[in-house]
Amino acid sequence: MAPFVHTKPWWSVVLLVCVAVRGMLYSQPQRVIDLDNADSLVGRIIDGEEVRELIGRVRFHQENVHVSCDRAVQYIRSGDVVLMGNVLVVEDSVSIRSPRGIYHRDNRRTEAFDSVSLDDGKVQLVAKYGEYLIGPRRAFFRSHVVVRDSASTFTADSLTYFRTEKRSIATGNVTVHSRTDNITMTGHRLEHLSTSQFSRMTERPVMVQFETSPTGIVDTLVVRSKVMEAYRDTVKRLVAIDSVQIIRSDLAGLAGFVDFYVQGDSILLRRSPVVWYQNTQVSGDSINVYLKMRKLSTVSVMGDAFAISQSDSLYPDRLDQLAGELMSMHFEEKGLDRINVYNRALSVYHLYEDSSANGLNASSGDGILISFYGGKVRSINITGGVEGRYVPENLVHGREHEYALRGFLWRTDRPTMRHEDLPNIPVESY
Repeated sequence: MAPFVHTKPWWSVVLLVCVAVRGMLYSQPQRVIDLDNADSLVGRIIDGEEVRELIGRVRFHQENVHVSCDRAVQYIRSGDVVLMGNVLVVEDSVSIRSPRGIYHRDNRRTEAFDSVSLDDGKVQLVAKYGEYLIGPRRAFFRSHVVVRDSASTFTADSLTYFRTEKRSIATGNVTVHSRTDNITMTGHRLEHLSTSQFSRMTERPVMVQFETSPTGIVDTLVVRSKVMEAYRDTVKRLVAIDSVQIIRSDLAGLAGFVDFYVQGDSILLRRSPVVWYQNTQVSGDSINVYLKMRKLSTVSVMGDAFAISQSDSLYPDRLDQLAGELMSMHFEEKGLDRINVYNRALSVYHLYEDSSANGLNASSGDGILISFYGGKVRSINITGGVEGRYVPENLVHGREHEYALRGFLWRTDRPTMRHEDLPNIPVESY
């Protein structure tokens, strides 16, 4: 384009430039952009619209929003300002940086492209694209979104942040990794409230915790459900809701509702819970699982407690049974140590002699204590109102189901670990 040729007096040209540099004004006085600095200003016509090109150390502001960059092109009629090179947009404590962007004058909106970063003093965010609406104080980011704060890192396909409410909504391949307790949660939609430190993950959520015992052995805990809620205010806990599955190397469980206390090392299962430990299945109205130093310590079953165990792998149809109102399983370093059953305790225990089946014992009493050693039953003690009978082998063989206690149900839906449950944790999270 040919340079401007001015025929007016020199003072009118100076006045025109001064007005242009001091204030980028237009018809709506409430939407004023003030230019604070530019090394040079050139007027042009692009596609029939008048523009002003600002070059070198460009700085301008609109109300409390301050923008700086290396070069800018302002479209006078539309009010858009195209920003290029070291773009920085600052509003209060929030700063957005990018290689290029657009500032929309009329709706006070900023778009940032390529390598976008946001910092509000507490949270750092990076993405390929970012948009910030200054009036409603709402930000939107998409494509390779990564957010970091002092305790966690999370990634997502997109993120919407509401500054006034301090609420975030992340969607698409969401991963949240907490460095303080080594917990990672994945899903496809996450809503987070900063003020209450509450998060809710939906759409196939999975929680994974890598646990390291004092001996250095690494174990993995996986929790799957339809909804997960994390509370991190006074007590750190995770709530899994609906179709909950728990998987660990030595433990598995199913329930409709689970409370997982991160620091208290306890897992509370409600709504038709079932727990498996090795070849033992336990069910009841409520089940509490307690860990000690990341190792299984106690399993407490309250209400219609029922335990079923395979007595011998050579006889898969022979299942030992325990039932009562209350049950507690106690574990030591080498595994299951003892089982206590209280109130209307019942048991069916199969007998063997030299690896050959030898009938069963059916007993009842106020309480039953079964002790284990090396994974095998060592002793059975029955107290209070003891009743029992021995059933010889000829009456048991082929008729094992006839000796099932009331409420017996041997389940085949024990959840197992899946490779896709294990998340890809960002390297910078460690």
